[in-house]
Amino acid sequence: MDLGQKLKFLRNKQNSTQHEIVEGICSVSYYSKIENGNVVPNEEILQLLAKKFGITMQELIQTDEVVNDKVMQEAENIYNLIKENQTAAKEAYQSFLNRFRDSSNPSVRLLISLIELRFALRFSTIEEAKEKFQEAESLQDFSNMKIMPLFNRVCGLYHYAAGNYDKALELYLALVNALNFPYKADIHYEISLTYNRKNDVYKSIQHLEKALNAYLREMNYDQCTVCYFLLGINYFKMGNYDEAIDYYHRVEKVIENDKDLLRKVYHNLGLAFEKKKDIEKAIHYYQESLSIYTEEEHNTKTIYTLAELYLSMENKKTAASYIAKGKIEAEKFDLKEYIIKFHVLQLRLNGEEFHEYLEKVAIPFFKEINETSILIQYNVMLSNYYSQNKLYKQAYFKIKNVLEMKGGI
Repeated sequence: MDLGQKLKFLRNKQNSTQHEIVEGICSVSYYSKIENGNVVPNEEILQLLAKKFGITMQELIQTDEVVNDKVMQEAENIYNLIKENQTAAKEAYQSFLNRFRDSSNPSVRLLISLIELRFALRFSTIEEAKEKFQEAESLQDFSNMKIMPLFNRVCGLYHYAAGNYDKALELYLALVNALNFPYKADIHYEISLTYNRKNDVYKSIQHLEKALNAYLREMNYDQCTVCYFLLGINYFKMGNYDEAIDYYHRVEKVIENDKDLLRKVYHNLGLAFEKKKDIEKAIHYYQESLSIYTEEEHNTKTIYTLAELYLSMENKKTAASYIAKGKIEAEKFDLKEYIIKFHVLQLRLNGEEFHEYLEKVAIPFFKEINETSILIQYNVMLSNYYSQNKLYKQAYFKIKNVLEMKGGI
């Protein structure tokens, strides 16, 4: 980082224009040349600029400030604590902030921004995280070889959460190729998750096996268990339901205190047995999933799955019961996705026209959040509706949409 970069950072930090900074010091054109690195100012101008920014001249000209290994390790430790221990993470971050809040080093400001983004991704909505991401992105020019791995990891996670999977992969893959990056098992796992979201099952399994082997060497058996769960998901997507069930049962046997993972295992076992047409077992495992938590927003997904299953079986009374319960849960936790999904089920249950709601509300919403599977389902529903009503051109375009989405998988 040179003097010009630092001056620009300090000016932006206090939301000042070049005109405001140079008043009584020098011309705007001369100052602009300093920021652009075209001229080196004399000591008098440096003194005046430092005073303008409320720092010493020594702090201003110390442009070779580097985030040292100790500070970097501290930031990475906070990153890891955020997932493992929220209280300890907040205490560590507060200590970090107390020491570096007033730093004039933009690289330190970038570190603070990345930690805040990681907190937002863990405990806030994606909309709230977006502001933190934009701040981190605006400071990207002040990154260096030490900060780059954390920048890629945190911003990769943001893009993953926002559904920008190609951008997430770009950042993650750069870390895989970095020789000295110490968390390659985690990155292979995160790449596997991203490919899974893109429905590129084979690449997901490829990176998952690398992660699993590394976790086994580290004797990190909790992460091994999570890898087995994701392998089950991948084999499910491949249509190999027996293999998926085998992996889910492996996870079920070793889970001790992770109730949330057990809930997901039971839900996914239900999905696999439903695909195998073993409806009795499917319902059994869906009910097991619901029994883990009596009141929990994550139950909404299983409630929806049961409502849809009973509706497909034409058991309208039971379907209506689950739809009513699911609508309450979705509204209670403001789950827009499920508010829409349950409304579609309600329209189908009542035998009402659903095509207008799908076209104007549901499909635009799921396009925005990049939910391919539900978009395929709704386009197929519309195609069938238009065919039944002899609107063959509209039906053709809906099937064309489905084929394009499947072709992108």
